[in-house]
Amino acid sequence: MEIKTEHYTGSDCTGSSGGASRTLTISNTGTTTGNGFLVYLSGLSLALTSEYSVNHNSSSSVITFVVPVWNDQNIVVQYTQQIQSAGSQGSSDDFINGPLADFGVDVVRTPVTTTTDFHGDKTYSDESDETISVVFMNPTKKYDLDKGGLTEVYDAKMYIQQDQTMNKYDKITYDSKVYRVETVSKRNFNGNTIFKRVTLFYLKDE
Repeated sequence: MEIKTEHYTGSDCTGSSGGASRTLTISNTGTTTGNGFLVYLSGLSLALTSEYSVNHNSSSSVITFVVPVWNDQNIVVQYTQQIQSAGSQGSSDDFINGPLADFGVDVVRTPVTTTTDFHGDKTYSDESDETISVVFMNPTKKYDLDKGGLTEVYDAKMYIQQDQTMNKYDKITYDSKVYRVETVSKRNFNGNTIFKRVTLFYLKDE
């Protein structure tokens, strides 16, 4: 948190001198809070609600005066604001301009519609293909021993933009191999979704 004090006069407000409901926009660059927010008019502390109100914004919070304000009156505003360290906010652009720009590849997504009958059996219907850019992790190739002998399995992961549509059971075709989406999960930073993580299981060679 950061404490700031700003000095204005009534001429900085909207409206005419001596009028009520005049507004003053302060120069905060972080979200203000009601805790510690004080407004002084000609040296007198104003009461919230009965003498002024305030809209707490992430920047440029707005004070509305209930009492009349003249242009030559001095106004002092003291407040606290939330501050962010440089680069701490995080956004989807960080993923787009970073990993996706450096390591992105094109894959084909085939949306799949799933229907379940009264027996509980699922039917998968392929929709129209679309080409999308993703960060694709090289699949780890392993061999599981089962009754039928050695079964070749491809497990893969990819990372996609936060607004990219991706659903379980969708098909992904990359490097002549077809995968089906197993899970889709959001990756958040500081309350913002930066990208999505998608896990895949191998279906077949194209």
